[in-house]
Amino acid sequence: MKTQIGYFASIEQYRPMDALEQAVRAENDGFDSIWVDDHFHPWYHTNAQAGQAWAWMGAALQATKKAFFSTCITCPIMRYNPAVVAQTFATLRQMYPGRVGIAVGAGEALNEVPVTGEWPSVPVRQDMTVEAIEVMRKLWESNEPVSFKGKYYTLDNAFLYTKPDDEVPLYFSGMGPKGAQLAGKYGDHLMTVSAEPSVLKTVTIPNFEKGAREAGKDPSKMERAMLVWYAVDPDYEKAVEALRFWSGCLVPSMFKYRVCNAKEVELHANLVGHDMMKGNFMIATDAEGMIKEIERFKAAGITHFCLGNSSPDVNAGIDIFKEVIPAVKD
Repeated sequence: MKTQIGYFASIEQYRPMDALEQAVRAENDGFDSIWVDDHFHPWYHTNAQAGQAWAWMGAALQATKKAFFSTCITCPIMRYNPAVVAQTFATLRQMYPGRVGIAVGAGEALNEVPVTGEWPSVPVRQDMTVEAIEVMRKLWESNEPVSFKGKYYTLDNAFLYTKPDDEVPLYFSGMGPKGAQLAGKYGDHLMTVSAEPSVLKTVTIPNFEKGAREAGKDPSKMERAMLVWYAVDPDYEKAVEALRFWSGCLVPSMFKYRVCNAKEVELHANLVGHDMMKGNFMIATDAEGMIKEIERFKAAGITHFCLGNSSPDVNAGIDIFKEVIPAVKD
């Protein structure tokens, strides 16, 4: 499968209009896709934002010409009803044919707890995600009203009058063995998050392929996408520290426990050392260094990169890909 390079336009690190301008610039510089965070609270507190992803996507799609767009990642099980998620992305895909997808996952307490007060266990949320996908697909595919009574969701003669002419591609978020296997079984493609290449190669991708085969799919035809943050600067240590905004994502307890306060996440993020950041993020001083960073994740099996830009000079961090993209494309 050919390598694709996508740009993650973060509306929790940047103001929505600034992120939109980044997306336009990224498309002009040759990026294949644009991804946006779908969060209620951000992964840091100081100088953070938290825009609404679907509203932003509509504006950004209109402002660009051909790039593929997707969230990264939508949780369709709690603060969103999966039927409303299905309606939203069917509408966007009809308006912008071939350019809209969705990445779904079991969510984070940071985003779900503040507006629901609930936080089920991981197995329950994974079960809810699978059922939510079933609801979404029924609505996307059915030519008749749908009635459905599941364990978590109910449809009573629900029908989507606005549908796209083709399918909305669905990326399923998987990090651990079970999540990756579910991604292969129920998703069209894998979306995973920044991890050591050795973990991707020995745990995440093999389990994703196992799940795909269980569902009768050919995993070689399915993308293995990964969200990973990067920073480019002539001063290497300055580039490393620029990624501090996302360091909370490297603290397992932020995913495991009911942490919903961005200030608390920031306290943990500020304790993460540079060695851990270097292992999980992409850090470079020039185009050649960024090419090497991409190649080490390609070697682990990643085929679609969702690259979040935390470079001290944001525009320079985008424009450097004029050199990088031709070098890493197959």
